[in-house]
Amino acid sequence: MKLKNNGKLNFIIYIHTTFGEALTGGLMVLHYLAYVLAKKGYNVYIFCKTPYPHENIHKIKSFKFTENGLTKRGWEQFTYHTDNTVSIYPEGIKGNPFNTKHVARWILYDTKKDIEETYGENDVYFNYGNFRTYKNVNLRQLTVHNFHFDILKNKNLKNRKGFCHLLHKNTNENSKIFVNELNSKDLSGWKTKGAMKYLADEFNKHEYFVTYDEKSFFTVAAAMCGCKAIICNPKNNSNIKEHNFNNVKLSPFEYRLKNPTQMYGISYGFNDISWSEKTIDLVENQLRDIEKMNDKTVDDFIKFWENK
Repeated sequence: MKLKNNGKLNFIIYIHTTFGEALTGGLMVLHYLAYVLAKKGYNVYIFCKTPYPHENIHKIKSFKFTENGLTKRGWEQFTYHTDNTVSIYPEGIKGNPFNTKHVARWILYDTKKDIEETYGENDVYFNYGNFRTYKNVNLRQLTVHNFHFDILKNKNLKNRKGFCHLLHKNTNENSKIFVNELNSKDLSGWKTKGAMKYLADEFNKHEYFVTYDEKSFFTVAAAMCGCKAIICNPKNNSNIKEHNFNNVKLSPFEYRLKNPTQMYGISYGFNDISWSEKTIDLVENQLRDIEKMNDKTVDDFIKFWENK
C-alpha cells in the first residue's frame, strides 16, 4: 500500500481496535482525532474500521499473530513520503513501530518510565490534559472531545431521584459497601446496553452520579444530563462523611482550574455538593466554549507539523 503524496500531511494513528471490541476513553479520543484531522482535509490512516466514516480516513489492513507465546499486531506493508508523514502514538506504545521520521506522542495518561524510555530523542510530546511524563520535555497541547451534544441532554424529567455509579479508576476496597448504602444503581453494563444513549437515559433518571475517578468523561456526561456528579475521595472507608475530596495537593477549586471540562455540575466530595447544584445549568455553555478551544489545539498541532 502506498500512502498519498497529494500536498497534504499524512497522519498514521496507532488505532487497531473498534468500539465494538473496546470502549475506553483513550480509544474514543484516538478515533475522534482521526475524524477531526480528516474533516480538516488531511490524509489519515488507521488499522481498523472507523466509527466516524470520512473520505480522508483510510484503513491499513492489520492482523494478530503469536510470537513466543505473546499476541502481537502486524499490518500490511506500506510506503510513504518521508517528509509529509507523521506517526501519532498514544503514550503506552513502545518505540516507533511505523519507523517514521516524524513522531507525535499523545500523552493520554501518565507515562510509564520503561515505555517512555523507548521514545525517540526527537519525538514531540502533546499532552491531552495535564498528565505527567518522566522526561523533562516541552508538552504541547492537543485535546479533542466528542461531547455527544445530540445524545447527552438534560430532559428535565420531574421524577429524577437517587444515586447511580460507575466504579472505575481509583476505586477503594470499600466502595461497593458505600454505594450499597446509597442504594445506588450500577451502570457498569453501559457498553452493551446502548452505550451513550443508555447512559443518557440513566443520568436523566437519577439525581446524583458517584465515581472515584478524578478525570473521567462519565462525570461530564452525567452533568450534561442534569445529574450532579460526585467524585469521592479514594480512602479505605465506607463512611459518607469521609467520602470527601481531601487531596493534600490540590483543593476542589484548584482541581476545577486544572480540569475545565469538570468546572460545573461536578462536586469533589459530598461536602462540595452545593457547588454542583448551583452550577449544573452552566455545563453546556462551558463545554461549547471548550470545544472551540480544543479545535484551536488541533489547528496548532497541524501547523506545527506543516512548519516541520
